[in-house]
Amino acid sequence: MAESAGYNKEFARQARAANAKQAQEAKERAEKLEARRLGLLEFQRRAMPEWAVAIVDEVCQRRDMCPGALASRTRKHKVAAVRNEAIYLIKARKSSISGPRLGRWFDRDNTSILHSLARHSEESGLPRLVGYDLDNVRDRYRRKMAGQHA
Repeated sequence: MAESAGYNKEFARQARAANAKQAQEAKERAEKLEARRLGLLEFQRRAMPEWAVAIVDEVCQRRDMCPGALASRTRKHKVAAVRNEAIYLIKARKSSISGPRLGRWFDRDNTSILHSLARHSEESGLPRLVGYDLDNVRDRYRRKMAGQHA
């Protein structure tokens, strides 16, 4: 049939391959959009206000990360760095938000939120938003580890 329409077999094969590739890319885009929607929905379920969800969405889009990853319990470095940035930007936008409230939104405890804020400000050179001292925490951890190995 392809040859009767004036096309050779190779051209028809290439056209089918191109169509299949476009269909696969469309499917992947749809899956990515659905994952993004579900991730943002998880933050809304945790009673995060729309302005904060918008910050999470903006950070995730800029850093090519699914919001669901930020909502998860994973501690992978790349995810944690993006999560830290989102937490920092939310706190910077509204400094009166408490650590426990941020913790509920991101499913973390207050100390983890404080550590996240301090770590992001240290790594990015931005102003500190909390008085959490990372150097002191690191020193205590080193002393604790040295005591266990002695």
